[in-house]
Amino acid sequence: MDIAKIANDANIAESMSSDKVENPKATLSKYDFLKLLVAQLKYQDPLHPLNNDQFIQENTMFSQLEQLMNMSKSISKLNTNLSTNPREYAASYLGKYISTGENTIKVTKNKIDSVSFTLSKEADVTVHISNSKGEDIADVDLGKLSKGAHTYTWNGKDNKGNSVATGTYTVRITAKYDDGTQVTLSKSAGKVIAVNFEGDQTMLVTDAGKQVPLSQVQVVSSGGQT
Repeated sequence: MDIAKIANDANIAESMSSDKVENPKATLSKYDFLKLLVAQLKYQDPLHPLNNDQFIQENTMFSQLEQLMNMSKSISKLNTNLSTNPREYAASYLGKYISTGENTIKVTKNKIDSVSFTLSKEADVTVHISNSKGEDIADVDLGKLSKGAHTYTWNGKDNKGNSVATGTYTVRITAKYDDGTQVTLSKSAGKVIAVNFEGDQTMLVTDAGKQVPLSQVQVVSSGGQT
């Protein structure tokens, strides 16, 4: 659509009518757009009227503009709610499953990070541990697990039974369902059971006993992984 032509037509219309399309900020709102469209229709050349295709195109653009403006208002309202009611917003996470998107665990002499994940239905689950080179060094078959939240702690041994060195390792969890479908699960932090407010930071407490900063949450679901 030629906006410049519509604006030019509107300027011509100004000289023929007291109705004006003013735009001091050089922006085009949905109301300005509608005024331009009406002016174009009102003062179109009777011998060369606006064709159907162009009219449909301009109406479609008006509809899209209106949707974008409404979406912008909704986002602004959401941001306002988040900034003015952070505690109320954090409480909405209670009972939900969260994931930080993190897929690594740390191995030390005294401790190995546990892995939490959830299943939407019964499945055969395998945990794959890989080193910094991306090589799988341990593949642990957990067998068939039921629907719900699960936690697993690796024993720190590779496929040959040797203890691995201290460091950070990558975890990949695969689930195979009875229909043969196989998916890779997100390593989740678990189900949120409480919310703690520590200074200016909001911490979500999970059923796995972990405290996860709200800012680190990447995935939220009501029933775990699919």
